[in-house]
Amino acid sequence: MAQKSVSPVENIIAWEELKNRYPKQPCLDDDTVYSLPTGLIKAIKKHLPSLWSKEDLKFEYDLNEIAGMGLYLKQPFHYPLLQEYFPPVSEAVIKLQEEHDRVNQKLQEATIEDMKSYGCSDLTINNYVKQQEQYKVNANERQKGYAGWLVTSLEFQIQKAAFIDQWEGQIKKRGELPIIPPMDMINDSTPIPTNQRPFYAEYTRFYYDWSLETLTTPHLPLPMHSNPVGYSQYRQDVFAGSGVTLFVPWYLLADQDLKLHDIAKYHLLYGHKKHLNGWLDKNSKDRKKWGYERFATMLKMFTFLECGLNARYKGRLNRKVKKIDMAFTEFLEGKALDGTVLDRKFESTKKIRLEFKRRLNRCIKAVDIDSPLPETE
Repeated sequence: MAQKSVSPVENIIAWEELKNRYPKQPCLDDDTVYSLPTGLIKAIKKHLPSLWSKEDLKFEYDLNEIAGMGLYLKQPFHYPLLQEYFPPVSEAVIKLQEEHDRVNQKLQEATIEDMKSYGCSDLTINNYVKQQEQYKVNANERQKGYAGWLVTSLEFQIQKAAFIDQWEGQIKKRGELPIIPPMDMINDSTPIPTNQRPFYAEYTRFYYDWSLETLTTPHLPLPMHSNPVGYSQYRQDVFAGSGVTLFVPWYLLADQDLKLHDIAKYHLLYGHKKHLNGWLDKNSKDRKKWGYERFATMLKMFTFLECGLNARYKGRLNRKVKKIDMAFTEFLEGKALDGTVLDRKFESTKKIRLEFKRRLNRCIKAVDIDSPLPETE
């Protein structure tokens, strides 16, 4: 679920606290500031002990603690796809997550009661719940991979840049980027003001084209969440424009030869989703060698290395790529590695980073986004 903004007072306090502590920190005057996870801070300090001064190191920890994932337009933002690295620091985010969990629990309880009424055993119910959770995990892993593909997709970056450029003033006036809200957050009785309709039409078209719930920041797309074994939380006009909607009467399942991919390919014959071929076609250049796991790693590289580390310390990172790769490898593993294991896993990190850099450089040449990672040695 996309996160609601926290209260303006809380937002201002977070930014002002950092600004008061670090008045000479230039990044705090930027539109976006990305925090580094504490695990990555420690890994970088281990492999590059002279990179940060004591003041720099203190700032990195304070930014993480006070702003969480970071700041956009001086407001803390929350990006669900990387939330495991940032415990929520905002009471509003915590309460929203608690409410989300409460609703899910009620739905789960209602489903279990229905299953019991149909005579399902405890073993069957437990297996159902476990399989449901696995479906959700699988969907979330692909959501992360798709986001990683998007941030390195030339066509997406071009369209996103055009959207942001056209509506930058409107976005800054709002203080946040718009979202496609789940059905339970919509108040259909409130009409869209006439002067907001062009903006609404433009962002819904852009979001639907790329199956997005929102842009958390101008750099971070949040793909729509999915529950493959449950009901969509979006209105029909939303998911009809952003995915495939199916109604399959039970009798059609008798021969077990009705394949989802065949139906999806039929819908794609319209040609309206050609811009997604690099992701959808497993034989495409993008997907032949680079599965969703590697694109999920690229998402982390983009957010933490490109938008965080490189944005603040680019001048200090020359000829330090190998050390950064080593630090990032241990960060991904969540622990220190001995020499042999680190060397082996480092090669995988390096390979992904080189492809990430190649893809990102293509985007940079086409649109004015942040500069690439430092050149390799």
